[in-house]
Amino acid sequence: MYRKIILLSLLLAAAIPAVSAGEGAAENSTGINRTSTSLPLTRVTLYTAGLAQMVHETSVNGNQVLSLYVDPADINDLLKSMVLEDFDGGSVEAVSFESSDPLSVSLGDLRLNPAGAPDLADFLERSQGETLRVISGGALRSSGRVFSVERFTRDEQPRIRLNLLGPEGLQSLVLGDDDSLLYEDPVLQAELEQGLNLIADSRRKSVRRVDILFTGTGTRRIRISYIRAVPLWKTSYRAVVDAEGRARLEGWALVQNTGGMPWDNVQLSFVAGSPNAFTMDLATPSYVHRSEVEISAARPLGPTEYAKGVSPLTDAPMRSRAESAGAFDDSFFEAEELAMAPAPVEARAGGVRQGNFYRYEVKGTVSVPSRSSAMIPILVTENTGEGIGIYDPEYNVVFKGLQLENSSDAHWAAGPVSVFEGRSYGGDALLPDMIPGSSRMLNYALHGSLEVDKQQKGEPSRITALKIANGVIQRSDKMVRETIYTIKGEEKELILIHHKESGWRLTDHPEIQDETDGSYRFVLTSWDNPVSVREERIYSRSYSLLNLKDDDIRVFLNWENTSVQMVRALEHLSELRGKVENLRREAETLEGALASIERDQNRVRENMRVLDKESSLFRQYSQRLGDQEEEIDRLNRSIETLRENRAAASKELADYVEGLEIN
Repeated sequence: MYRKIILLSLLLAAAIPAVSAGEGAAENSTGINRTSTSLPLTRVTLYTAGLAQMVHETSVNGNQVLSLYVDPADINDLLKSMVLEDFDGGSVEAVSFESSDPLSVSLGDLRLNPAGAPDLADFLERSQGETLRVISGGALRSSGRVFSVERFTRDEQPRIRLNLLGPEGLQSLVLGDDDSLLYEDPVLQAELEQGLNLIADSRRKSVRRVDILFTGTGTRRIRISYIRAVPLWKTSYRAVVDAEGRARLEGWALVQNTGGMPWDNVQLSFVAGSPNAFTMDLATPSYVHRSEVEISAARPLGPTEYAKGVSPLTDAPMRSRAESAGAFDDSFFEAEELAMAPAPVEARAGGVRQGNFYRYEVKGTVSVPSRSSAMIPILVTENTGEGIGIYDPEYNVVFKGLQLENSSDAHWAAGPVSVFEGRSYGGDALLPDMIPGSSRMLNYALHGSLEVDKQQKGEPSRITALKIANGVIQRSDKMVRETIYTIKGEEKELILIHHKESGWRLTDHPEIQDETDGSYRFVLTSWDNPVSVREERIYSRSYSLLNLKDDDIRVFLNWENTSVQMVRALEHLSELRGKVENLRREAETLEGALASIERDQNRVRENMRVLDKESSLFRQYSQRLGDQEEEIDRLNRSIETLRENRAAASKELADYVEGLEIN
């Protein structure tokens, strides 16, 4: 497996004087050559993420500064990913580049800010208190300090009245079209012109110069590589089918160089893969807004004294030791050297822990000219982690990743990470803040040679326990499922992320590296056979014995683990429930017969209203009603008896259920 080079965010803290504009080299009193030596482009590696790794190679002599001219759009990618190598015993001291505040910050430092193209009245209001001269026709009309500005309309035209405070008091002037205004303070007038120049310059596109200082003795080889955005390289295919129906597939790559730098006699490579790629503005200075706290004269903002505490740190401050990298002789991109990583730069800073913070101390003195920035290597730590594969079920893909562990004394600040596999760019990742002793798993690209197929199957749920108490039967069921991961490909180690679900617990699984609130992380080192993860879930349901259905009773009776005591109890319960149910049905039958008779009586009485009381039909109806009344009395007595019997049977059932308790 290729060794990984992890380029952490570098401290922008040193600068180097600008190179000379002429050709050749010049040496100053510090022994540093400032030269305009060209940096020939020797190799271009294109990625399907729309990125290219550019490699420049040349030679330097002694202590020498080389300049690299970069388009503004490429400066952030260069700062994020640049790798510098000085072979044959040399070293890289610092990188500097021109830097300036954002326009809003630069203009905010001026006494008069012309931002936003204000109208004349608004701008004069910003000038309150400044001394202004009003000139008309080449002669001084008036002068004084700006007191106030008034807007009004005359002859339907907007006008401005300027009130100036002079030796003779307030003067009011209506500004005319021929009036000129001039600040009496030449510094203020110059600042106004400077602000307008800044606004105009912000619209101009110019190249950014990056100066790199290489130090050493004699003539040495140097190499500079970085990532920049380029058009996506594309593929097209030709399928040629012969007379026998056999096809030949031809693939073509399309590359486009839209930049201003020619690619003359370069080694060209294409990489098919999907590294993580993002941009981050590292070149523009950033400021943190701090809240303004009012001064309190009545009481302090916090305690004036704290109780004495014991520091958890030792008396001696802990310092990190930067490891120096020895130079080595190699032939760039030869087949046998493809797996070799560039020699590390030497860290120019040590560290010391003070209380809860970790401070990096740059060795030696540093100069940063106005409107410039610099980069200095501050941290070099070997053996910080290893490459792994990471299967993430949320995306159902395998990522290439790093398992990082901070075993040093230093606090690693959050920042972008450009990952290189040997000399090849691998992808981007984001490093969170990592305190000493912490570890993190990062991914930086899709894994091109490892795939995982996930299949899940479940077993029918089955009863695991029955319990009767307090008139309720509680049923416990167990669900079992198995997730099978079939893995193909090669990797030293694979982290298999398996999602957690509420109520499920592991019963058979691989080794767990760690777990989060939402997932397990299994660590695998071999996967010749499918990897199985078995889980089970136990859940319970409760049923009222008085409302239990016959089908449920049959399910419980048919369970192979139902005890003899519970079988007898359920059978007796079924008998008592059957007795209550039979009495209910008998009563319902008699109640139905009674309702039928009552309906018939209502019909007969309606007919009798229209009959002659002396008729034979009337007498028949009267006899019929009498017979039905006797039947109604008999049915009512029977129904009452059934109700009493049912109430007694229901009480017997309730008493039995209440006293029943079986585990």
